[in-house]
Amino acid sequence: MSSSPRIKGVMAAGLTAFNDDLSVDTDLTLAHTRWLLDSGADGVLLFGTTGEANSLSLDERLTFLEKLGASDLPKDKLMIGTGCCALPDTVALTKASLDIGIEHVLMLPPFYYKNPSDEGLFTHFSRTFEAIGSDAMKVYLYHFPQMSAVPFSHELIARMLKEFPNTVCGIKDSSGDFENMKAMAEKFPGFDVFAGTERYLLDTLKAGGVGTITATGNVTVGGCAKVFAAWKAGSADADALQDQLTRERLTLQNYPAAAALKELLAKNSGKASWRNVRAPFMPLPADKAASLVSELDAVNFALPAKAA
Repeated sequence: MSSSPRIKGVMAAGLTAFNDDLSVDTDLTLAHTRWLLDSGADGVLLFGTTGEANSLSLDERLTFLEKLGASDLPKDKLMIGTGCCALPDTVALTKASLDIGIEHVLMLPPFYYKNPSDEGLFTHFSRTFEAIGSDAMKVYLYHFPQMSAVPFSHELIARMLKEFPNTVCGIKDSSGDFENMKAMAEKFPGFDVFAGTERYLLDTLKAGGVGTITATGNVTVGGCAKVFAAWKAGSADADALQDQLTRERLTLQNYPAAAALKELLAKNSGKASWRNVRAPFMPLPADKAASLVSELDAVNFALPAKAA
């Protein structure tokens, strides 16, 4: 059975740093992951959408996991995005994650073919779990229909929880539909619902969810941690802290996520290589970078400390 507790609370969907030749900068990515944990994150997701996972080859991801395994980062605080279109790739990544001691994995549905039936999706995940053959893995479903065009229906979730109660642990709902997050938290007790945006962190917690896994947590991690701590303590400050966090999120989401977040980290850390992204993403133009900083200043945003 599983050997580590489920991650709950504030999780940042970590960025992947690139060298100037656009190879993965493993050292900087690991340093940034450590900085996020030190800045208040309860966990970090690697190889999510903002981590440009689908711009990386399977070999690149497997090589990174080897180096991650050799690092001293706390493996029980990490989650790896392992969902791919091809079932064997999902199996290979998940096994590699488990081999280095990371039990939490986030799985996209097979997203190239549109409008699959629930039966087809259930069969995909059933065969994936069987091929991995682990009692330790904790699978979180990645619900991002705007990007994948393959949503997780409540009927499919219910069936998966019935058949795989010790494997399917929760969901990252990046749909932006809070009513869906609330409904899942109410309908599926013990199913860990994470809001895909810190905009709904407090509301999700109040509804019975467990936290957020958020892209903009790469820079708002400190504010997210304050909201979560206030909620846990039953503090009246939680709502005001959430209001500030929401203002920051609404400002950030007007810009392309990876480019904007990397721009802020480059400015904060002094490392220009943070601006490197893989096409089709492009670095934030200078005028957009200036307006981003100006708009964030207007809502009193500040990073919690100098970034890695």
